[in-house]
Amino acid sequence: MTPHALRSCDTLGVVRNRLPILGLTLLLAACGSGTIRDFEDAASGRDAATARDAATGWDAATGPDAATGPDAATGPDAATGPDAATGPDAATGVVPPLGGSSGGSGGATLPSGQWQTAGSVSYLLIVPSSYSQSTPSRLMIVYSGTEGAQTMGQNLLGAGPSVGLGDVIFAVLDGTTYYGNGQAGATVLDDVRARYNIDNDRTFLLSESAGTSAGLQLGLQLRQSYFAAYWANDVNASATPTKTAAQLGFAPWGNAGPGGDYADANAIVSGMQTAGYRLPADAPYSGTGADTHGSPQQFLAALQFYSGKSRN
Repeated sequence: MTPHALRSCDTLGVVRNRLPILGLTLLLAACGSGTIRDFEDAASGRDAATARDAATGWDAATGPDAATGPDAATGPDAATGPDAATGPDAATGVVPPLGGSSGGSGGATLPSGQWQTAGSVSYLLIVPSSYSQSTPSRLMIVYSGTEGAQTMGQNLLGAGPSVGLGDVIFAVLDGTTYYGNGQAGATVLDDVRARYNIDNDRTFLLSESAGTSAGLQLGLQLRQSYFAAYWANDVNASATPTKTAAQLGFAPWGNAGPGGDYADANAIVSGMQTAGYRLPADAPYSGTGADTHGSPQQFLAALQFYSGKSRN
């Protein structure tokens, strides 16, 4: 991954001028605490493979162990996939069943976000105050870039409502901590589905830069059938879907934001197209910021992509 320079609040102000509503919310998320934040912080000198986000308070010696990943005793089995509670759809064989929900219970609203642990996996969980167990909720699993899960969560909180994601539950994993670890995301997916009533047809995946390889593993291999839509942003790797839309029983939505890496973005989109994914006309994304790693404009385009997306 090629790092890039930090963008200041003034730079984000350019986004605000071009996108009066969306840019302003992102500006607040990026600068609200008086510090400069970005999707990929190159100026901090952190090693993408080992660093921890200072905002989380993790110490390299005590934080989640990237090497061990999920707990073999408690995490889901990659070979067997979903647990028996979800089951396949009797009519179509789709897992989890089309038109249903997870039926999870006991989870509290966490509108400002709170750190959770599932097995040995730590993640930031954001649950809007509007959540009600009686109504199946949309869920987005997110792998952050080197900016860390805490900053990614702030950006989602700031920009989400203005792009129609205000009612979405966000579960954010640190992309450097769980680099290449798609199984960690599967563990988080199962944990959230057990504690909250998640809509089977409106579960999404977003991966950012350092989280690319883990996101591809989770979304195109381990739990492909769970995601209605997947956008791989600021990519630095590529992969192709394990199953076709015909084998899945539905056609997922997909796209990639190059962030300057057009070769990997094209490879991802080509694989999705061959597998029968539904793609927007602009795939891979070629709008403002497509040539710049860490572009706020491309990040906003990624969030806008999920509006109205469903497995059916």
